[in-house]
Amino acid sequence: MSYAVAVIGLGAMGMGAAQSCVRAGLDTYGVDLSAQARDVLQAAGAKAVAASADGFADKLDAVLLLVVNAAQVEAVLFGESKLADKLKPGTAVMVSSTIAAQDARRFGEALAARGLLMLDAPVSGGAAKAAAGEMTVMAAGDDAVFAKLQPVLDAVA
Repeated sequence: MSYAVAVIGLGAMGMGAAQSCVRAGLDTYGVDLSAQARDVLQAAGAKAVAASADGFADKLDAVLLLVVNAAQVEAVLFGESKLADKLKPGTAVMVSSTIAAQDARRFGEALAARGLLMLDAPVSGGAAKAAAGEMTVMAAGDDAVFAKLQPVLDAVA
């Protein structure tokens, strides 16, 4: 059974996580504003890369957000492109950005209202651990979200 994940934010941590997902055999999509980052992930075997997830949002089982902060998480999910409205119900969103607890709650509620699952999952380990698929993930969420994200967690942590 195929499992599709989009990694949004292909910086040092996101690129490593995305490449780890590719190596784990997941159908991996990459999203970043940087054409160079997209090219690197495409060459590593990504299913597709783009500046936004609009073209493949409906195919995803999971989204891994590795953007910088709450403002960027908000912009991706609920801003101009409204990614949260394009994901199929039951899609798991793993927010691995550094955000405050109240932002995590607010995002979780807004996603739940759309039938989506959220894992608040900040990561550490730096670029080397990310590239090796050995990030430390400090996650909080319902058991159902952990189960849905197990292939991604196995790949990156």
